[in-house]
Amino acid sequence: MNVTDAHGTVASLRQIASTGLRDGTVRIEAERWPEVLWGLTFHRLTGIAAAALGSGQLDLDSRQADELLDRHRSAMVNALRIEQRMLQLCEVFTSSGVTVVVLKGPSFAHTVYPDPAMRPFGDLDLLVSTKDWKAACRILRENGFARLLPEPRPGFDERFGKSATHADASGLQVDLHRTLVMGPFGLWLDPEELLEHAKTFSVGGRAIARLDATGLLLNASLHAGLGTSPPLLLPLRDVLEAARSPEVDWDRLVSWTRSWRLSAALAHAFSSAATALGVRLPAPAHEIGSARIPRSERRAIRAYTDRRPNGGVALATMAAIPSLRAKAAYVVGLTMPSREFIEARSSAGAHASYVSRWRVPVAWIARRSRARRGGDPDEVRRVSREDRT
Repeated sequence: MNVTDAHGTVASLRQIASTGLRDGTVRIEAERWPEVLWGLTFHRLTGIAAAALGSGQLDLDSRQADELLDRHRSAMVNALRIEQRMLQLCEVFTSSGVTVVVLKGPSFAHTVYPDPAMRPFGDLDLLVSTKDWKAACRILRENGFARLLPEPRPGFDERFGKSATHADASGLQVDLHRTLVMGPFGLWLDPEELLEHAKTFSVGGRAIARLDATGLLLNASLHAGLGTSPPLLLPLRDVLEAARSPEVDWDRLVSWTRSWRLSAALAHAFSSAATALGVRLPAPAHEIGSARIPRSERRAIRAYTDRRPNGGVALATMAAIPSLRAKAAYVVGLTMPSREFIEARSSAGAHASYVSRWRVPVAWIARRSRARRGGDPDEVRRVSREDRT
């Protein structure tokens, strides 16, 4: 497998991202290397590239190798700094009686990858029970972390939110989660059950809580498939690595997929990973990915892909909320957040105003009104079904 300039930078990055999972040697032409190095840094693939360089699967000249290893050293220094803070925070959470589980970066690096150095990360993601949400936010505040964006309205996080980002004076960020993903799939899954299956991994001789192998695969899949569109390459590699674990309980994953309405989300993640990196997933993953997907889930997945720029996730979330009272609370949180929230959004460079926030629910109401005025029974029923799902 020779990757040359004719295939382009994206093809080069995909081939590097798949090294170690299939045979072949990747070669990068000199004039393409600066773009590829930038892409390796952006996609956090320097660890995989460094491992491929060491195994002979990535063929670089001495200058290119030095530049890659220099970038990777910087990534590892940052990862070690995050792990040091992780150890401190986990000790504080434990002493305060709050159960916390480390998601993504460190937990993937130390469990699903052959070598932790293969999996850089730039922040720390922690999962807590919804009942511990306020206490966890307080603990972070007391330990030097400021929340970057206030809660839109009191109680919004615990009912509809996914996470809140906090940062300390050095700029190190902690994403505090109460579920794995925003939107309908985050509302449908049960994070409390994920916490019940927590295991540990070791860092510096300390046992740190993480999701078990099945939860890790679910976390990797939802992050890869629903986190950004199109998916980034390192999260796709996470899916492939997590799926290879012999400890994955595929029967339990199938049960979760059905009861939590995750068929479309997992199928999208599995297909994206296999297609982008050219690596076949285990047979059970293929079976999950090829299963029949209910219409409501197909609509929901489109909210994260083609409809995402137009408020698709917010509209899909509104449709997934079961009661009219809860829908109303969600709409109020979107359209009439606190002045503190609006000011924080504006100071962060986002276009934030009450008028701009009304766009999503107004579009939802307008769509319902058009369906009813048009008198098309099929369209009215379709919109009504979306409201119930």
